[in-house]
Amino acid sequence: MTAQFWSLLLFSLSLASMCVILILSLVATLREDFQFWPPPERKSWQHRSFLILFRCFLYPLVVLSVLEFEIGSLAARYIALGIGAFLLLAGFGLAVRITLQMGWRNAFGEKRGLVTDGYFSISRNPVYVATWLGLIGWALVANSVLVSILLGFWAALYLFAPLFEEPWLEQMYGDEFREYRLRVRRFF
Repeated sequence: MTAQFWSLLLFSLSLASMCVILILSLVATLREDFQFWPPPERKSWQHRSFLILFRCFLYPLVVLSVLEFEIGSLAARYIALGIGAFLLLAGFGLAVRITLQMGWRNAFGEKRGLVTDGYFSISRNPVYVATWLGLIGWALVANSVLVSILLGFWAALYLFAPLFEEPWLEQMYGDEFREYRLRVRRFF
């Protein structure tokens, strides 16, 4: 089996997983009797399914990035690698830091209190904004069409995620969230 076979297999698995996440999330926005993300509780099928699906998206993406990676020999490629590595590390590093500020369990759909200070006083979704920087960096480093397509789907998920999360936040936190939503922009 060739490297191209493995690349297409990994791409397909990753893409299929992301599509299932997006479809289940879309169904949840269209039907009041169905909830996918945020999950109704930590030990629900929705929580387990999301984690499994996201891992089936992410792990093949990481392996695909390694398979597709070529350093090249042009000076422009080295510049792209440098900028990309900086954005990748800064974006994902900041996303992890912000997630820890919010609380890991809070980030995964448990009601642990509405966080409105720190980075959350600038953006209602700073984790997504920081992750987008990391995704741009990843795309620059990987320099692969297949990887970039998958990263684009991840970016789209984070673009639409507030539409899935905000009704839940309003239900959980009521007036506190509504006032926060009026004060702070969705992204930046």
